[in-house]
Amino acid sequence: MKKKIISMLLVLCIFATAGQTLALQPEAESREQISEKEQPTRLPMITAIIPGLVVSGTTATYDLIVICITSVNSIGAVLQLQKLNNGEWESYGSAWNTSSSDSYLSTNGTRTVASGSTYRLKVVISASDGNTTGNAVEYS
Repeated sequence: MKKKIISMLLVLCIFATAGQTLALQPEAESREQISEKEQPTRLPMITAIIPGLVVSGTTATYDLIVICITSVNSIGAVLQLQKLNNGEWESYGSAWNTSSSDSYLSTNGTRTVASGSTYRLKVVISASDGNTTGNAVEYS
């Protein structure tokens, strides 16, 4: 258990320092310009949500780490690529799901995208300890 916690902390440190370089967002848009309904939300049972997205040519490589308090025994995530179109974020392709029966979730993979466009990853998290369910939304 100690090794798992130390590994998670190490991963958090790495992503905390590299997260901004992994997230691909247009230069003109900052976190302050995201509308209020799109602002990331977090609940006390969800400790960290770390999404990453790197686009190279027609390949979007994503990763996601979700860490919750230890009483959480299930995490579900719905991931959706979004494409910037005329200043608005639109869903791109189909959403996909992943889950964990633990307080920790980690996933990664690739998706095919159109070259020359700007993308981000939208992640909707649902975490439960059996009695309470918490939800959160985060963007890469």
